[in-house]
Amino acid sequence: MQTINVIDNVFLKDGILHAFGREEEETMVFLKQGDLLGRCAVYSLMMMLIFHKKINIEDILHKVSSKAPTYIKELKKQFLLSTKRRYSMTDLKKKLLLSFNNQIPVDVFFIRNFNEDEFRKLHLKIKEHLDAGLPVQISFVPIGRKIGHSVVAVGYTMYGKTLRLFCLDSAFDLQYASIWNNVIDINMDYDDLYKLDFYYMANEVVIVESILLINDKPDLPFEPEEKDSLLPF
Repeated sequence: MQTINVIDNVFLKDGILHAFGREEEETMVFLKQGDLLGRCAVYSLMMMLIFHKKINIEDILHKVSSKAPTYIKELKKQFLLSTKRRYSMTDLKKKLLLSFNNQIPVDVFFIRNFNEDEFRKLHLKIKEHLDAGLPVQISFVPIGRKIGHSVVAVGYTMYGKTLRLFCLDSAFDLQYASIWNNVIDINMDYDDLYKLDFYYMANEVVIVESILLINDKPDLPFEPEEKDSLLPF
C-alpha cells in the first residue's frame, strides 16, 4: 500500500488551502504569478515562509501593519519592491538572512556533478525534510534550457525507485479542495542516472538540481552549503 506523506502545517478550510502563519493565525497560502512582483523563486519562498509561520499572506499582499515584525518590512524591500526578477538559490538565501538579521536557519543544497553521491545527497535532504513535516523549495531546469523553475514540495509518495513530489507551483491555478497543483517525479535509481526527472504540468523532462530548506526543527542536521547553483529561477 502506498502512503502519501504531507507536511504538518497545511489544511483545507472551505476548500481553500490554509496554514497557521505568524502568531498562529489561520492564513491562506497559495500565491499565483501575478499576485506579486517577481518570478517563481520569490513566490515559492513566500509560501515557504507562510508554512514556517514567519508571515501571513496579508503581510505581503497588503500594506505592512505598524504592529508587524520589522523583518516583514525588510522582506518586502528585499524581494517585493526590487526590480530584480531572477534569483539563484544563494541570492535567496542571502536576502533572506539579511531580512531576518541572520536569525533564520536557511540551507541551500545543489548538484555540482552528475554522479550518484550528489543526487543521493540532494534526494535524501528532500525526503528527510518532508518526513519531518517541513516544506522544501525545489528548483529544476528543463533539458536544453538555461533558466529553471521553482516550486514548493508539500508531500511525497514512493513507488519503486521514484520519489513523487506533490508541489505548489505558482505558474498554475490551484484547484478547489486541493493541497497541491503539480507533480514532479524524481529518479532515485542511481544505477540509471540518465533516466531524468519529470515535471508533469508542462510534460517536460527536467533535472531537480537545487533546494532551499528552512530548518527550524532542532533534531534535523544543519549543514549550510556555501556554493551555489549557477541557474537563475
